Order: sequence, then C-alpha cells, then structure tokens
Amino acid sequence: MIDPVQVIVGIIVLLVVVGALLAVFYSRTNSVEKTGYGALGMLLIVSLMIPVFWIMETNGQTQATIAQNTNAVAQGAALYAKYCFQCHGLNGQGQAGPKLDNNADVNALSDTDLLRIIEAGIPDSSKPGTLLMPAWLDQYGGPLSDPQIQYLFALIRSSDPAYMSKNGFTASDGFKQVPDIVKQTNAAGYQSAVATATANAGTGQFGAPVDDTSKSAVTIDIVNTVTGKDCTPACYAVENIKVKVGTTITWDNKSSTPHTVTATKGLIPTVQTPDPSIFDSTMAKPLNPNGGSFSWTVTEAAYNANKTHQVVYYCEFHPGMFAMITIVQ
Repeated sequence: MIDPVQVIVGIIVLLVVVGALLAVFYSRTNSVEKTGYGALGMLLIVSLMIPVFWIMETNGQTQATIAQNTNAVAQGAALYAKYCFQCHGLNGQGQAGPKLDNNADVNALSDTDLLRIIEAGIPDSSKPGTLLMPAWLDQYGGPLSDPQIQYLFALIRSSDPAYMSKNGFTASDGFKQVPDIVKQTNAAGYQSAVATATANAGTGQFGAPVDDTSKSAVTIDIVNTVTGKDCTPACYAVENIKVKVGTTITWDNKSSTPHTVTATKGLIPTVQTPDPSIFDSTMAKPLNPNGGSFSWTVTEAAYNANKTHQVVYYCEFHPGMFAMITIVQ
C-alpha cells in the first residue's frame, strides 16, 4: 500500500530540485557565478534530501514493523484455532483455561513474564511436578517453536488496546479471527465450542433441564437434525434432563445414522475424553439406525463425578452431538 506521507514528501523534494535547477539555468550572471550558484544549489538540495530520505527510511521501517505485527497476529490466531480454543474459548473468553482476550491481569504482565508463561506453562504449587497450564515451547516438551511462541504472544497482546496504541500497531483484536478459522478447519469443534460457550452463559444449547425427577425410567430419542439446531447429523432430542439417582435412562436411535452415548470427563464438550466409569455404549456396539438402544441406571458415582452434579455426554462418531444430565438425590 502506498504511504500518502511518502508521496507528499516526494512531491516536495521534486519541486525543490526542479526549482533549484531552473534558477541555475535561467541565471543571468557569468559562467563563474553560475558555477558557484550551481554548487550552492546542489549543496542545498543534498542538505534537504538527507533528512527527507532519513524520514522516508524511518517511515518505511515503521510500516514494515506494523506489517510484521499484523502477520504475527494472524499466524497466532491460526495457532490458537489449532491448539487453544478448546480451553480458552473461541473468542479468548475463557472456558477451562483463563480468559485471554483483553484480560486486565494478563495485560498487566510484562512481556518477559507473558512469554515465559506461554513457553514453560504455570506450575501447580499444590502438586509438585504438575502444571496448571501446559508448556508450549518445544524446548519444554510442547509442540511450538520459538517463532510460533512469538505469534501467540502477538495474538494475546493484540487484545490490549493500550499496548497496541503504545507500540503504534494497527492490527485489530486477533481473537476475532479465530471463529472463522475454526469453522473452516474444524467444523465439529466449532459447533461444540459455540454450544459450550452459550451453555456456560446459561442460555445455550443445553438450556434449562427437563424435570423428570418424578419418573423411575425415561427415554431420550436420538433424531435427525431439525431446523434451528447445530448438532449434526442428529441430535439428542432432550438436551438437558434432570433425574434422580436410580433412574433408568434409555436412548433410542430413531435417526438414520449410527451413534454412541458416551459420558465425558468434566463438563466441557470440546474436551471429549470418554469416561466409561459413568457410561459408554462404545463404538464397538453402536446404536444402529432406526431402532438401536442403550440403557443406563443413574449411579451415586455419576452424581459425585462433578461438583455441579451434572454429566455431559456425546457421540463418538459425531463430536458435534452432545447433551447433559442433571442429577439430584
């Protein structure tokens, strides 16, 4: 992109040079005087051009630095979309991990401290040898190189308006790029992340639980995706059910594709780690289309699995399908 400041400066220099040469050319003095005036004119031109070129070079370096930062933020968004959104949220708003998008505590960190945390993680003082946040630099067992660490650093800093203004950077908040990247490269992960974010906000896909605490047995149908639902290619018809310990739940597959009913560890659908100690119909015994079923009786262990007394489950064939069970005693 052409810098208008450079264009204006160039025009001014050109006018000065042309004016000086015309003055020398049309001088009515003798040849010796012309030569002297010419020398003075050229000296004047050179004197003017030196600071002009210096300004233009400095401006060029500034523009290059801005362009490098913009590129680094974009690269950081791509890395975040690959490695980080499951814990920190599609928009850096925080899920299992802390908020990164314009977090005042993060913004207050020095560049050195922020880089150190990204590179080497955060140790858990209560559990020596374990990390609250994993290390990302390959030197410490992570998957990223030094330049990639710098990209993530640039992404996080891009969400701090004060930092960007102070350094003269023009890139916008890089976290705004992440949802589109995830949507294009990991459709199932995108659906799960959107549902998780909205569920955590209290208005999401799980919604308010259907109260079936008065029943000793309930049935949940698995149906083909309906209009207005993000789950694909099918959905658990009841996405949040409230039941008592001892209730028997049966899932009936009335869709056109096979599925599983698999409890996951924790409450974040995007972090899908099967927990067969709660329940898992398994991929080896799928619920076949139009008639397959699986039953499970709610246990005390399931009630105590999470502090909220909730269990999230999903389909191992289709990670974008998941639902919740809210358990009471």
